[in-house]
Amino acid sequence: MYTAIQGLDTSFHAAATKQLYGTGINLICCQTFNEVFSSLDEQKAERAVVAIENSLYGSINEVYDLLIRYDFKIVAEVYEQISLHLLTVPGATINGIENIYSQAPALAESEEFLNSTLSHADRHEFYDTAMAAREVNRLNSKSNAAIASIEAAKKYNLDILARNIETHPHNYTRFIVLEKTSPDDPNANKSSITFQTNDTPGSLHDVLGVFAKNNINLSKLESRPIVGRAWRYMYYLDFESNASKGLIDEVMAHAADVKVLGTYKKGFYEKI
Repeated sequence: MYTAIQGLDTSFHAAATKQLYGTGINLICCQTFNEVFSSLDEQKAERAVVAIENSLYGSINEVYDLLIRYDFKIVAEVYEQISLHLLTVPGATINGIENIYSQAPALAESEEFLNSTLSHADRHEFYDTAMAAREVNRLNSKSNAAIASIEAAKKYNLDILARNIETHPHNYTRFIVLEKTSPDDPNANKSSITFQTNDTPGSLHDVLGVFAKNNINLSKLESRPIVGRAWRYMYYLDFESNASKGLIDEVMAHAADVKVLGTYKKGFYEKI
């Protein structure tokens, strides 16, 4: 089975995929999230693993928009603890670093370190942390650094100039697994849906009230603008229950365009 991910085989996407499915996996490494979704849509891959939110950076809006655009099912989720390291070619020093390369979330997640220690260096966004490490290896200059994983340092023969530079050690990224169809999972205890509401007072409250009435915990509520309809929004909701027909029927009584994205087993992460 081929799995599409955003990034290279030493990226955090790859680590999350290996956490779920082991090391004997066939990866299709894509540069962008759009390419990942296209790979699944065009059947180049049987599943896709994509990051959707980070405990420091927040939501990855592009993925939410792609979930609305495509008709895929969420079949699993996994939380990957993210440890970020400053990688350079051998012999580099902190004072000599002029350019830092990494993915936007990684730059944001390590902003406190960058502001205090490397405020003199320019920051350059890259598609992926592992791609940034590969680029620093290619440039082969002591003035460049990447923020990436230990695995990327090993693969691209880079030194670790500073370890664990993320702003908070409790740094997790939530990844979801997408497939074209959703298998029945008797252990499923979490669901995701999208919906719209009427532009009237209390309409969102009425939808959320369905879950309160049924004693169902909500773990995520996200709004995304609807293209072509200014100031109208599509809502994305995660809740800790099966998406039973009875529950969805209740939601549909108060919402429009209700779409079940998937019912799956809740992932584990260490709470503090």
